[in-house]
Amino acid sequence: MENQIFLEWQSPEHHFDKKRADWYWILGIITLAIAVLSFYFNNFLFGVFILIAGITLGFLSYQETKTLEIKLTPRGIVSGRFLHPWTSYRSFWIEDEHVHGYRLLLRPVNSFLPLTIIPINDEVELNEVQDILLEFLDEEFLKESAVHKWFDSLMAKG
Repeated sequence: MENQIFLEWQSPEHHFDKKRADWYWILGIITLAIAVLSFYFNNFLFGVFILIAGITLGFLSYQETKTLEIKLTPRGIVSGRFLHPWTSYRSFWIEDEHVHGYRLLLRPVNSFLPLTIIPINDEVELNEVQDILLEFLDEEFLKESAVHKWFDSLMAKG
């Protein structure tokens, strides 16, 4: 029973869009402009922070996403090497109309934590996932915050 797997699929960790060269130029210009202004106004720490943040964002946007093994087990949802125990969540919702495909939204017990979002492969039967999740969690309509959706659309351009 401990090693039982109800359902499993492989899915990318997050959606990845290859950025065009002009996206990186714009990132570099904005980063340098803010850093120069910060140095001009004697805010050196913020200027260094902006430079590090811009370089980090550039590197992270260049890396392709990893493929994760997602498993629904009696203990919880295993996403890669991380276990999401059923007891950590109140409810779920399967979002089937998102720009990047099907996704599982999990509402944590702690209301200060954000929704946990797990991508669902197109080949997985959504009714099967829903039936398994209903054994452990309540189904409740959930949606991402407007800020998260805006950031998602902003990062998709490029």
